[in-house]
Amino acid sequence: MIKKRFLVPILLILPFAIHAQSIKESSFSLGFTTSPNFGWLTFPSEQIPATSSDGFRTGFSYGVLGDFAFSSNYYFSTAFTVTSMNANTKTDANTAAFKLQYVEIPLTLKLKSNEQNGKLFYGQFGLSTDIKIAAKQDVQFTDTAIPSTKNADISSSINTFRLGLLFGGGAEWKIGENLHLLTGLSYNNGLTDVLDTKEKAKNSYVSLNLGVYF
Repeated sequence: MIKKRFLVPILLILPFAIHAQSIKESSFSLGFTTSPNFGWLTFPSEQIPATSSDGFRTGFSYGVLGDFAFSSNYYFSTAFTVTSMNANTKTDANTAAFKLQYVEIPLTLKLKSNEQNGKLFYGQFGLSTDIKIAAKQDVQFTDTAIPSTKNADISSSINTFRLGLLFGGGAEWKIGENLHLLTGLSYNNGLTDVLDTKEKAKNSYVSLNLGVYF
């Protein structure tokens, strides 16, 4: 079932990626990114025992970016990043902090405006395909007689693969002959269950995107 969920969306975007690979060298840009994010978990309202989100928790992403043009204003945009998707949760018995880390490979379509006065705007839409590389959890119990836990390994309780819907926008600023600064915001909405347990939950985040293209 998970493989089918991944396969159909990826096949829809794959033609853009293949076409992007055939363009001339001057039609693509590579760079680096470092981006803070604010993450949370959402749970089905009917789930028993009831678990709910307990506000945002900050995370971080870093890695490489790539934009591949298939026309003057349309790009296949991807990246290879290590992304922390963290979240706070609560139940009647405890509060918990999920600290999850993924290798993230977005597959997106990016639309860019024409550059004017060293500035252009962009919009971006597509999929986030992610592979878990680490999963830890802190737990504080309501009953103070029960000792809290910190950085407990919960990898066996977290699904290996994650799929998200990604969209956002921002601007690129020309700061040198072959140097552009990227600033923007994006929303990554989890589509697949993150927990490999009887409980169900999806993780999402809002990111402040910062990058440099060379």
